[in-house]
Amino acid sequence: MHGHLGPFLVIGVRMGKLAERTLKHSSDKDIKFQVTIRVPQTTPFSCTIDGIQSTTQCTIGNQRLKVEKSEEISGSFEVRSPKQELRICVKPKMIQDLLNRFKDGARGEQLAAHIASVPEEELFIVEERRPSTVAKLED
Repeated sequence: MHGHLGPFLVIGVRMGKLAERTLKHSSDKDIKFQVTIRVPQTTPFSCTIDGIQSTTQCTIGNQRLKVEKSEEISGSFEVRSPKQELRICVKPKMIQDLLNRFKDGARGEQLAAHIASVPEEELFIVEERRPSTVAKLED
């Protein structure tokens, strides 16, 4: 689908898997999300979109994925019944670290492997929203 393995693709995959794991109900194994991804509209950042599409089944074509231009990389994952929302933001320090490693000559595959092994709490800021509550999962 994407054509190559890179760190921003892996970030998108991890965002989608985290959302699925966090919002999944034991009685609903085929959960359907509505996703809004906010991302810079240039590569390599936009590769995050493909990672999210591959893990959530949300695409622009099925109208369950919206893409908004942003300076940050974040996603809002919404489940309608029962109403829940999860916001996942990639920590700016992690993005800067990746860009620095690219400048130093690191290959995309090496950085993808690195991102695959980084603990979620080092990679993301996560907020779970339910009706009348907001719970911050990680700082």
